Amino acid sequence: MTPLSLAEAADQARERLGTILFTVTVLTPDGGEISRVYSTHPDVYAVGGRKRTDPSQTSPIWAEQVIAGQNPFLGADRAAVRSFFFDWETIESLGCGAIVNTPVVHEGRTIGSINFLGPEGSLDEASVATAVEITQQSAPAVAQARAEVFPETAL
Repeated sequence: MTPLSLAEAADQARERLGTILFTVTVLTPDGGEISRVYSTHPDVYAVGGRKRTDPSQTSPIWAEQVIAGQNPFLGADRAAVRSFFFDWETIESLGCGAIVNTPVVHEGRTIGSINFLGPEGSLDEASVATAVEITQQSAPAVAQARAEVFPETAL
């Protein structure tokens, strides 16, 4: 498996999945927040932007599935996006109505997620498999980005 940089992963997501928005987030060392380390739309979803992992900003079902369970999440339509993401209005303003979130697992631990967003109905179970592949290829780059932001996580 050929490793991908974050920019290469974004290119693969656009080419293979037709994504509009691609972001990479990492868990803070205490796990209390998610911090964005890459974005194809930094004017809207800025690098360095954070959100809490508590229920005020992150769906507990999503956190259990993606962060704790290390399983991808598929929100294939606007209803799913609206149910799970507090920033759904911003997501929809970019023309996105479907999402795949994949956990980034490094040395057995979830260190973040890669977030693939496209038009409503554009992402399905086959898209999840492609997103997982892209995520696996870019996991070393995500670990490196996390270590740059949070040096205490570097091994």
